[in-house]
Amino acid sequence: MTSISCIEPGKQKTNLLQLFMLQGLGEFLILYPGERKTFLGKLSRANGKYVIQDEGYLTSIKADSLLPCWNNGILGAVCSKTDSPWDSLTFYGLEHCDLKVDLSKTAHLALQAAENQYGDHLVDFTGSIYRGFKLMLDNHFLPVILPTQIRMKSGEYGLVVSDLRSAPLPISIIQTVNNVVNAFIQKHLEVGVDDMEINPEQFDRIFHDYLSKIKCSSG
Repeated sequence: MTSISCIEPGKQKTNLLQLFMLQGLGEFLILYPGERKTFLGKLSRANGKYVIQDEGYLTSIKADSLLPCWNNGILGAVCSKTDSPWDSLTFYGLEHCDLKVDLSKTAHLALQAAENQYGDHLVDFTGSIYRGFKLMLDNHFLPVILPTQIRMKSGEYGLVVSDLRSAPLPISIIQTVNNVVNAFIQKHLEVGVDDMEINPEQFDRIFHDYLSKIKCSSG
């Protein structure tokens, strides 16, 4: 960690950050435009202020080089969805954001095509932040969170998720950050039942079927 930058948001964004921190926002990399440099690190709270502890990934990178992350790299948003079956933040694809984006443009063709083996499409995805980030990584996007507030079509407010690959960065930086984010997401998705995001009835049925097969094979 090379440096620290303080975030001084307005009251509404402060409340948003407080809520999101309770659901794990501090575990994810946040791209923050400071006065002299752009920081990429994790959010924490110290002395009553939110701070970004820079991890040093963007050393020597000019802040202007990262502007595409705000202009062209938006992939969706993270929100706090209180009625979701998962405890983490929720990721919403771009179609759920109240944002005027022309998906026919070349820059968004890959976004429209992005999907996973289960048939989930990134552009209209709704699910846990971990599954959302995995979907992005599998489709060669590199998700980072921006401290930029965005309104959802449902009326909720969230923070923008952007593709770090949209900025013209050296491949060595992209590979390093990608490895860090991918390892973190894989760790959370390999935990167990909760991360499968199945309801109790589905789990009972699956477990019952499994026990039935065991009894048949042993009988």
